[in-house]
Amino acid sequence: MYVYTSIIFAAFFGVAFSIDKTKIVATKQGRVEGSLASNELYYEYLGIRYGVPVKFRAPEEPPTFDEVYKADNRAVLCPQFPCHDPLAAPSDNEDCLVLNIFSPSAVTNTSLPVIVFLHGGDFGVGSGSPSFYGPQYLVSHGIVLVTVNYRLNAYGFLNLGTVDAPGNAGLKDIRAALRWIKDNIRGFSGDPDNVTVLGQGSGGTAAIYLTLSDSTKGLFHRIISESGPLFSPGSFDPKPLETASQVAKSLGVNTVDPVKLLKIYSETEIQKVEEAISKQMHAKNVFVPSVETVFEGEEAFLTDKPYNIIVDNKFHPVPAVFGLNTVEGLTSTLDYNTITSQMDRIMHEDYSVLDQRSFIIPKEDVEEFRTTLQETYFSDIKSEETVIGGIINLNTDFGFVGPMSLLSELYANNSVLPVYEFVFNYTGNRNLGRMLTNSSLLATTNQDELFYVFELERLPLPMDENDARMVTFMTMMWTNFAKYGTPTPEQDNGQWLPYPHHLAISLEPQYVAPLTPDRAYFWRSLYLEYGAEIDFGGNIDSSI
Repeated sequence: MYVYTSIIFAAFFGVAFSIDKTKIVATKQGRVEGSLASNELYYEYLGIRYGVPVKFRAPEEPPTFDEVYKADNRAVLCPQFPCHDPLAAPSDNEDCLVLNIFSPSAVTNTSLPVIVFLHGGDFGVGSGSPSFYGPQYLVSHGIVLVTVNYRLNAYGFLNLGTVDAPGNAGLKDIRAALRWIKDNIRGFSGDPDNVTVLGQGSGGTAAIYLTLSDSTKGLFHRIISESGPLFSPGSFDPKPLETASQVAKSLGVNTVDPVKLLKIYSETEIQKVEEAISKQMHAKNVFVPSVETVFEGEEAFLTDKPYNIIVDNKFHPVPAVFGLNTVEGLTSTLDYNTITSQMDRIMHEDYSVLDQRSFIIPKEDVEEFRTTLQETYFSDIKSEETVIGGIINLNTDFGFVGPMSLLSELYANNSVLPVYEFVFNYTGNRNLGRMLTNSSLLATTNQDELFYVFELERLPLPMDENDARMVTFMTMMWTNFAKYGTPTPEQDNGQWLPYPHHLAISLEPQYVAPLTPDRAYFWRSLYLEYGAEIDFGGNIDSSI
């Protein structure tokens, strides 16, 4: 692997000599000291505080300091529960609002494009730590990379409709990080007027959310969302108070009173709250973004449903890249507690387990809705294999393909700016999702593209010549987009055409039809009738 990595770096930097082992940069809060990476190709500034968390609310400004801060903490994680995820680890550390900066060592008096990476984890787990996301492939193209921690699950997204828990603290953390970057990144050779936000999974969804808030306008200039659409069950909660009440039952409290719920979430030990969340179905994305009530003294982030904001053309679009893997739902089988419960209930013909948080179904339509999903995905429930296949397809369609199809259309039709769409088709040694699921399918799944952009330092992945070609291609496209607003600025070498074209990313990239358009249409027909974000002219009485 070292040989191929060296080739990638050498193409952009050559050999550096006599580089200082440390470098001090002045920020608004004080001076921070970074260290030269072992490959001597970039300086890393790790664990810089960009904010101070206020429980369930927007963060405060970070404190100033007089002594030089040695920025070498590479293992900061926000509170989260233990799970079988190589990109996460349990934590109860609330003082976790840090970012990491990686700046090329060969730069002299130059302002480079900035890429800000938002990690995935369904808004429930994960971290921007370099232990998970090694920066070398992106930084080798002459950009400054910033990775960000933001608060997760209840601590990032508890919304009780009160001033003490108004919702979306995690998105407000990201906003605070972008403001810190705008104020300070020039000292790290970054250009504050050329910032691209790159996110994977829920991080990709968060990147899109940034375009929906008046409070983030001007803090970034492009977005890339890998497997992170809107309109999915994991992207938006239409009933956040009910969610908080449901989890509180695992803490021994049965109430919908916001005052009592605030008390239990504020006073219960973090580990006990995390344990209660871990017991829920779809534990990682129990707490997610939601609409806020506006309160004096709290700068709101999201004041309307995402669908309304885009359709009413009240968002602030920027050039965008949106993409998926071919069978995203395959990794949903890794959630053992949820998948086993779903299988058991489906095989016993309890189809209430098919209900979707992103749909609000009138009571009189519930049975028909469930029957429609059963006949579409679970016509054969005699074997575990067919039931698992149905769950995978349902999660792919309702969590990714349908929502991304609608998002791309709405985003492109309500903006004159380009939207580039891709389907990641390459299967190699670094397809993490395929490895975790031990899949033999000739398909890609969630996280498969991720480590052709980053190095997984915690669990180094092999790389052969084809993998190295894919790393070069992916990082070239993403950094070109960050630099020029298009992945293919030199069109003599081929051009990536914007929406409605779909580029299949493989060793021989080509244009392809949209993923399973018939299934995307099926999802859309249901969503436009029952979508939780769509206003139907009145309140819908629903049992799900």
